[in-house]
Amino acid sequence: MHIGIDLDNTILDATSAHLQYYNQASGLSFTADDVNDFYLYRLYGWDKTERDAIYNKYGHDIHWNSAPFPMAVEILQQLFNQHQISIITARPLLFLDVTVKWLKHHNINYHNITLIENKLQECLNSKVDVLIDDGPHYAEEFALVNKPVILYEQPYNRSVTNVLVYRASNWIEVKKHIDYLGTKA
Repeated sequence: MHIGIDLDNTILDATSAHLQYYNQASGLSFTADDVNDFYLYRLYGWDKTERDAIYNKYGHDIHWNSAPFPMAVEILQQLFNQHQISIITARPLLFLDVTVKWLKHHNINYHNITLIENKLQECLNSKVDVLIDDGPHYAEEFALVNKPVILYEQPYNRSVTNVLVYRASNWIEVKKHIDYLGTKA
């Protein structure tokens, strides 16, 4: 199977690192319990321009200091040995270098990496069979074109429901869904 996998809040805990640096920039003190929106910058009352300025300033540190979720590295290695793995992230190209170095530092192997906002089109062009992501809008887009999605559980994606959306709250559940989908392929 060809598996597309997101990074932020799927392979790694991006929320904690974003909060650390966004709190530093704003002087506020939000915690993970405060997060209920995929677009974290809205919590701070920033518009996209303000967010971009802060993200461009702190993005390298945010991405380097994000920790992998428990069992993500081990299960990704198993998946890499059995499937084609494409990392597909909406991170700006500005952060390609730190992204590749972070993956290498954590011994995460993959066959391809793409930084792109339009994940659906990339997955269709690359013939991805299943996407693992936390973004509610990506899950909904995939379901609309009859593609399965493993939705990594986050507070902001709980309203997404579709028979093609398989929820996972940890990487052991992700692996179970991949194994199940592999039997259907």
